[in-house]
Formats: sequence, C-alpha cells, structure tokens
Amino acid sequence: MKNRKILRIFFILGALALSACSGKVSRSSSYLSSSENYPSSSSVLSSSEQESSSSLESSSVSSEQSSSSEVISSSSNKNSSSSALSSSSSAASSSSLSSSAQSSSEKSSSSSTTVSSSSQASSSSQAPSSSSSQSSSSSSVSSSSSASSSQASSSSQLPSSSSSQTPSSSSGSLPSSSSSQTSSSSSSSKPSSSSSQAPSSSSSSSSQKPSSSSSSQASSSSSSQKPSSSSSSSSSHSSSSSSSSSSSSKPTVDPLADYEPISTFSKRMPAEFEPVAMVKMCWPNNMPVAAYKEISEDNKILLLVNPDSRNKSRIASARTSLENAGANMDNITFIDMPIDGDYAYWVRDFSPFYIFNDKQLSITDFTYNRPARTEQNAVPNKLATYFNIPYAKMDLTHTGGNLMQDGRGTAFSDDLVVSENNNNKTRVLNQMKEYTGTDRYVITIDPQGDYIAHIDCWAKIVAPDKIIVAKLPQTNSRYQYYEQVANELANTKCIYGYNYRIYRVEEPGGNVVAPYTNSLIVNNHVYMPLGSRTSYNEKALAVYQKALPGYEIIGVKGFAAGDSYEREFLNTDALHCRTHEVPDQNMVFIDSREVYKGTVDYQDNYVIKTNVVAYSNENISEVNIHYSINDADYITQAMSPYQETTNYTFVFDNLKHGDDVKYYIDAEDNKSNYNVDPTCGNLDPHHFVVA
Repeated sequence: MKNRKILRIFFILGALALSACSGKVSRSSSYLSSSENYPSSSSVLSSSEQESSSSLESSSVSSEQSSSSEVISSSSNKNSSSSALSSSSSAASSSSLSSSAQSSSEKSSSSSTTVSSSSQASSSSQAPSSSSSQSSSSSSVSSSSSASSSQASSSSQLPSSSSSQTPSSSSGSLPSSSSSQTSSSSSSSKPSSSSSQAPSSSSSSSSQKPSSSSSSQASSSSSSQKPSSSSSSSSSHSSSSSSSSSSSSKPTVDPLADYEPISTFSKRMPAEFEPVAMVKMCWPNNMPVAAYKEISEDNKILLLVNPDSRNKSRIASARTSLENAGANMDNITFIDMPIDGDYAYWVRDFSPFYIFNDKQLSITDFTYNRPARTEQNAVPNKLATYFNIPYAKMDLTHTGGNLMQDGRGTAFSDDLVVSENNNNKTRVLNQMKEYTGTDRYVITIDPQGDYIAHIDCWAKIVAPDKIIVAKLPQTNSRYQYYEQVANELANTKCIYGYNYRIYRVEEPGGNVVAPYTNSLIVNNHVYMPLGSRTSYNEKALAVYQKALPGYEIIGVKGFAAGDSYEREFLNTDALHCRTHEVPDQNMVFIDSREVYKGTVDYQDNYVIKTNVVAYSNENISEVNIHYSINDADYITQAMSPYQETTNYTFVFDNLKHGDDVKYYIDAEDNKSNYNVDPTCGNLDPHHFVVA
C-alpha cells in the first residue's frame, strides 16, 4: 500500500513534469514563428529604433532579394534609398517606359511606406528632392518584394505614349537632377516614327535637357521600338537604364550652357544639289531631243526658245519635236528668248546667280565674260521680270561654268575669275561676299589648261562635304596639275568641320571625250554626260553612285545616230554647260555645323545642332533626328528648338567607349516642303565612333 502510494506520487510528479515541458516547447515554437516574420514592417520598431537599424535592414533585404529583378538598390546607395530600380528591371519590357524612370519619381520625401505602384508614378508631378533620399531609408521592408513585383507587372502594361507624362516647365531653365526624370507635357509628346506629326510650338523649351543620369531614352538594343513620349521630348539619348536623385550625385551640367546658335547666312547662294524647281535649257540646244525627254520625265523644264533669223517664234516647232520624241509636255514651259543665235546655247554661262536674300529668292547678275553677246547678257534681267523676283547686278566679270558652291557660304572657281577682273582678287572676293554671301572663295589653278578654264570641266561639288575631281593617267602632261587641285580640295574643310571627301573619276585624257564632271544634279537625279569609251563611262557612273547612294544616276548621250561631230559632247562643253537649275524658292534648308566625324574623344555629351530655314515662310512642322547606335535599327526622335532661334538640338549622353553612332536629320514645313541632311540620309549618314 505504502509502495503504491509512493508510485502514485512519482506518477503524479512525472505527469506534472511532462506537462511543464510541453508548455515550454509550445512557447518556443510560437516565438520562432514570430521571428520569421520580423520585422514585418517599420511599425514593429519604434521610430528611434528605425533610425539606428535602417541601414542594416536595407542592406540585408538587398542581399536576400538580389535574385529578383525588382530589388531596391539602397544597399549600394546609402544616401539614396529612393533611387531607381536596378538596370535589370528596365529590361522587363522593351516597349514600355523603363521601370527606373517610374520609380524615381514615386518615392515620397519622408514617408516610411514601401515602393508605390506605377499608377502612382504616372500621376505624380514631382520628382524627389535630394533631401528626400536621405530620410527615405527608413522605408518599410516587409512588402517591398511584392510591391516591386506589382510595379513591374503594372509598368509593362502602360502604353508608351501616355505613361509618366508630367508637365515640364516652359521657362527654358535646365531641370535639376531630380526633376529631369519627369517627362515633358503630353502636348509635346513625339508620335511614333510612322507619323509625320511633330511637336507644336507650344512644346517645352528646347534648352531644357535631362541630366545624364536620366533613363528617358530608348536604348540602342531596342532601336526598332518606338521611343516613349518622355524619351522623344527630352531630345537626348541616354544609355543609362536607371537614374538616381541621390544628394551625393554629380551636379547636373547643362550641355547647352556654351551653345552658340547657328546663324544661316542672310544672303545665301543655294547649291545645285539643293531642291530645284526647274531646269533652264535652250532651243535649239545642240543636243538630241532624247536628252530633253530624259530630263522632262521627272523634272520641269523652262525652255528658252531662240527666234529664227526673222525673229519669228519657234515655240510651235519646238513643241512638235519634243512631242514626237515622247517628252513629258506637262513638265515643259516654253518662252521666247533671243540668245544670240542657234549656237549660243550655253545657258549655264550666261544665266544669273540665284540668291536668297533673307527668305526672298532673287537674281544677282554679273557682266558675262562674252561681252559681245548682248542678248545673252540681257537674259538675267528678263528672267527676273519673268519670275517676278528682285534683280541686282554686281561689278564683276564672271561666267556660270566657272563657279560651284556648297550653299553654305563657300564657292569655288579657278583663277580665270581673277584674271578677267584685272587680277584684282580683293575686288573679286568683296563683290562675291556682298552680292552672293560668299564667305570663303576657294580659287585654284586651272588644271585642264584649256582655253575655256571653267571649273565644271574638271570638278563637281555633289554634297556639302563631297567633291568629284577628274583624274588623268600619270603619263598625261596635265596629271600633276590635276593632282595638285585634288590635294588642295582634299585639305580644305567643308562646312561640317572636316576635310572634303574627294572622289576621283578617271578620264583617258587627250582628245578622248570624257566630260564626266560636267553633269547636272536635279533633286535626286544625276544626269551624267557619256563619253566615247564605254569602259570609262561605266566607271564614271559607278563613282557617282558611290558618292551619291540612293540617287538615280542617268547617262546621257550627246549625240544620236547619224549626228555630226558638232553635236557631240566635248571635254570643254557638255551637259552642265547647256543646262541651268532654278532653285525651289519654297525649299526647307537644313544648316548643320560642327558635325562629329570619324573617331572622336570620349565626353559626357555630344550636342547635335542644326539651323532650319523654311523659305516658304511657313512654320516648321517637324525636325527629326534618326540615329543608330552600333548598327541597331534607326530610332526617330524630335529635335528641340533652341530658345527663340530656328536652331534645333539633340544631345547624345552616356555613350560608351567604342559606340558607333550614325545619324541624319530631316525637316518639313506646313506645306510639306521637305529636306534631309546629309544629302543621302540613312544611306550615307553622319557617322562617328566614341574613342
């Protein structure tokens, strides 16, 4: 009995001990469960505890979530816990705004809340100030992972044309490093590349440029995608995929701080390769009617018809001949014009110089260097009356065949122009400057050494930076002189800031007909006179095609079967001598300067600038830059007007060492007058490589 009582006591004591152990285990499990969720939010800690532990918290969270593409990179930016998402997040969707651009504007300055959703970013109009990033490291951590994931999902659904559009300042001041992350107002949003719509004049000031850390531009890897409205409105390219409003970041540097606007010459002589309204030709012109037919197919012709010996109009007979040849009669206008006989058809030589005075096309005459041809000397004044445009005459003896110009203040002649003006070179330069706006007049020797001494018999400027120069065999006695002028031109800087690109066209020399530089350029066509040797003709056509990719190069015969020798082209008289272009008085002119070319030094920003003039006096409807980086598809973006000028700018920022950049610019006015720079657009764009 006593033993049973003792056993019962032990049994009771054992049960009590077992019960006590179970309670401890239960409480321990409960504690571990809470520990897994700790700290679930910043409210778990008191405010004083938050400040002391925030750095550790953000560091550990960044480490734990490093595999996520939406982590908050506050561990690497201690002073900027409100910084943008990491670069990997921006790759989530190539067609939408990058997540970094959205997140950078959605952090509040003092709240301890988590990353907000993308819908909050799109409605926010304030970017974080530099002070906000210092206090935001106390942000909650518990739901940051899910919030980031939610943001990425929402972001990828946003249409690029409407996302994150917040009004920009119209004051023209440079945005601070924080505000530069917001996009401009929707009124200046750039449409897709397939649209001809351009930003209106009410768009934000062009002098605004986002900081170099902004991720507002589409990256080159997604060049086939349409940039978002925020990327096109800022007129800059950024290769950065994330941005930061950290107080410790570099101060924003305005790449346009030292900008010097381009001032297009108020008096300007347009080049032959600029937009042309019509081609002047004479009748008879000592060319087969097939040449008229060829030119009339795509261009308008103003035909100066010389009366017969009894001063009777021959327009009717000219019309019949051209109709029978199949010429496009809708493109030919006939006017009676006495020109000193049937064999005085060199309309290039006696035609006037066409000059833009401000935006008014006008005629500048000179004393034709064939003074006995009084009727031809009278033609310029008659043309001014016919076109109803102003007329002026300079005190200079000249001839049209001995002049070529780039349309940007540079002209070329051989020294005939000096000798025909009493060897007074100073007067020649002054008269050309005053009446034609020629700032730089390059005067060379005449390498041909023939009686005519016209530059168009051995050289041809075909673009602002390209000149074709004839080349003779080394055995030819004039070889060294051709090489002399070719080298001189090759060492002359073009308007873009680098040396002219010289293309050589081979000629056999001697009496073999090969007048290849005596060609005519009309809009996107080149009419090249053919010589007497097929092999040289083919090589010459190939040189033009190389110099002007995309142009239609057309070989024109100077004679037809059965024609006499007199109708054939000569090395001193061919197609250019017998034609003359009339500029389009409503053209759009793109005046680019200081163009990057070849390998250039690395720098933070590369400013592309141009001046656009609408001679129609219409408003410019759009100015776009089309660029490709490392041979990716071209991206089209609107350039920004610079302050109150007609200059437009675009900034490449954050280009990397080795980046290969190609670009061209086009512009259009409200009447659909259009132009492109450089001349061949994307087939031969401006091109530079970052060292």
